[in-house]
Amino acid sequence: MEDRVIYIGMDLGSFKTSVASSNGRRDELYSAVGWPKDHVARTMLGREVIFGDDIMEQRLALDVVRPFEKGVLKYNDGPDMSEEQLERHKKAAKLLVEHAVTMTNPPEGVPVYGVIGAPSRATILNKRCIMEAAHDAMDAVVIVPEPFSVAYGMNRINGTLVIDIGAGTVDICPMYGTYPKEEDQVTIPIGGDAIDERFLSLLEEAHPDARLSLNMARSIKEKHGFVHDVNEKAVVTLPVGGQPRQFDITDQLKEACRMIVDPIVEGVQEVIARFDPEFQRPMLKNILLGGGGSQLNGLDKLIEDSLEGYGGANVTRVYDSVFAGAVGSLKMAMGMPNDYWEKIRHLDQQRAAA
Repeated sequence: MEDRVIYIGMDLGSFKTSVASSNGRRDELYSAVGWPKDHVARTMLGREVIFGDDIMEQRLALDVVRPFEKGVLKYNDGPDMSEEQLERHKKAAKLLVEHAVTMTNPPEGVPVYGVIGAPSRATILNKRCIMEAAHDAMDAVVIVPEPFSVAYGMNRINGTLVIDIGAGTVDICPMYGTYPKEEDQVTIPIGGDAIDERFLSLLEEAHPDARLSLNMARSIKEKHGFVHDVNEKAVVTLPVGGQPRQFDITDQLKEACRMIVDPIVEGVQEVIARFDPEFQRPMLKNILLGGGGSQLNGLDKLIEDSLEGYGGANVTRVYDSVFAGAVGSLKMAMGMPNDYWEKIRHLDQQRAAA
């Protein structure tokens, strides 16, 4: 017997999007949409729109659009664009959300209710645009801060400070048993993308003969990234004049990865300072590190060491940096009463008809 309702939790990231469903399905994909560049590419690919791993594998034959940047919709807060570019990014956001929902294979004709994790301080305009992007894919949708969904999924919504490190931003959000206020949160406009770009620049400066791309730099970081002092060397093979050569990239990788540490520590200090002293110590002792950037080796320990002057801290990583946000959003969706979802669905229908 099919479920009467399908609930979906989504973590809508600027580089990757993860999704989890009440039917037990979960998946992730790149937060990008690709269109074949010409009829030759379209014939080769056999599709009008490309998603997922195929985007990376076939990117030379594609016009690729990442609709999100620095944690917000690029076509709202990004650089100036033509009307055509704006529409392309808006369409990409819609197609991305729809495809993520399709990946969970919801039964036809069954209502789909979803909770989507968005950046902590996404503007009202951006939240509205995310809801519009999800309109055709879901019957009702709620937007929540990404750090809140991570903490909710791990039952740590009281006395916890969440540091969510994404590709575009670092969101620092305190949890104190209720929905966090916007003014309590801090969003830092750097993340994994900034590390990748800095790492690539340092590599090009240190090894000008080596050939590598931003995607190659990102892959190296994801495999070897670290911030602590180690005796081991990070050695990779890169092409020089078409021939493979080994390079020691330890110093460049460490410098690039460490660029987010000081801003994170300053953000933590800013958030903590807003609370009464009696709440500051417990929150410092309960810091939760989430997002893809949380996997940098030694980051938890380095943050602890950097907060030693504040009486010390205890930093733990999420159990699953890929799906923690999506699973938390799903848990939230399934915990909301049905009459609440029906009310949201009715309001969405009214807005659509207006």
